[in-house]
Amino acid sequence: MSKQASATRLIGTAALAALLGTIAAPSFAGNYAEGDPRPAPLASSTTRAAVTADAVQWLKTAPTQGYTSGYQQEPAVVSANSRAAVEADTRLWIQSGLAARQAGEAGADSMKPGYREAAAEYARLRASPAYGALVDQTQLR
Repeated sequence: MSKQASATRLIGTAALAALLGTIAAPSFAGNYAEGDPRPAPLASSTTRAAVTADAVQWLKTAPTQGYTSGYQQEPAVVSANSRAAVEADTRLWIQSGLAARQAGEAGADSMKPGYREAAAEYARLRASPAYGALVDQTQLR
């Protein structure tokens, strides 16, 4: 290849690289208008108090999900466990082997003897005084 052909090829390659660099430059800019991947915060024109008032008003006339006036809907009962109780229960769940049985490749199969043994061990641990001691120990941390 001659020196002139090499120089022409080099100039062509440099021109192509410059063109591609010019095209790609906006993608390296921090704040460009179109295609900016950063989410823009959405501002609401409704206040928290207005939303709460609207929800309270809706609840006054909300449907009762099929209950008639002669049969009132039972109030929802929510029990909240302490963080210590949840942590203690989770430790016993892992210790009993149920965690391994449920997270295995086959999933939880309550018909297999191994799963039943782990469930029985979990029930035994959960009913034992060790559960209460574990809750107390966790609360002290």
